[in-house]
Amino acid sequence: MLYVVEMDFVEPSRQAEWDAWYLEHLHVLLSVPGFHTAQRFVCLSPWRAPWLAIYTVDSPEVFESAPYRARGGRDSTGEWKPLMRNWDRNVFDGLERAPAVGVDQALLLADAEPALVHALDVGFCWLEAVGLDRTVTRRGLAVVDAALGSRLALARMDAVRAYRPLMPQLDFSTPDPRHSGAHT
Repeated sequence: MLYVVEMDFVEPSRQAEWDAWYLEHLHVLLSVPGFHTAQRFVCLSPWRAPWLAIYTVDSPEVFESAPYRARGGRDSTGEWKPLMRNWDRNVFDGLERAPAVGVDQALLLADAEPALVHALDVGFCWLEAVGLDRTVTRRGLAVVDAALGSRLALARMDAVRAYRPLMPQLDFSTPDPRHSGAHT
């Protein structure tokens, strides 16, 4: 299952500081049993929530666990919470594991299946919302080469958004030494 977090960060002067905090936050979440991978992205065109994080999780029940409640959720963001807007958290079924998107690739998201999406001739995997906010009921996800992602971003289609990875995918099988004891 995929846990998808989208948001806008409204304090550009603190972007580097927020990015550093967010990287640490990814490692904290990966220390929660039931979290397996994490990767951050930014939308290549203007969007109401340009920052994206995708995690692989076991199930929606992970978000009801004591370890998650102690380390995750909206209240775990401290001073950053008021600076994060248009913040949606959805859990999707349809993929067992989030794809690792490389630097030479782009991630595409589509929230509907209009003719335009079909005309792209891209193999979207369609996911169903099964937990948390459920702000969208169905979402398409595809990994394409970076050039196609850039062309789609220039077209500024609301039906399909292209994202570039900000980092390689983190995987709990190579835990961060700052969080010893993760998944023991």
